Amino acid sequence: MVSMTSPLDEPEAEARARVARLVAGYREAAHQALEFAHRYREEEGAPGGARERACILQANEWRRAAREVRAGRPGLARAREPMIETAAKTG
Repeated sequence: MVSMTSPLDEPEAEARARVARLVAGYREAAHQALEFAHRYREEEGAPGGARERACILQANEWRRAAREVRAGRPGLARAREPMIETAAKTG
């Protein structure tokens, strides 16, 4: 039986694999940032500390980057002003 779909050519397959790896990496980074946020909350004894908030903001950036890459956009290619301000405040 002949398939109606053509197999991916090598460059297209490599590009899709690269996107999948980037998305997986960004999601793993977001997961790690949330783990740090949880640890900081436990360490500080109250929710909403500066380190916890900074980690949550970073996790959101990693998630945004994953969505951008999945949609075919640049991901983290551009800096966002709020993250720069947050980094300066939290050190």
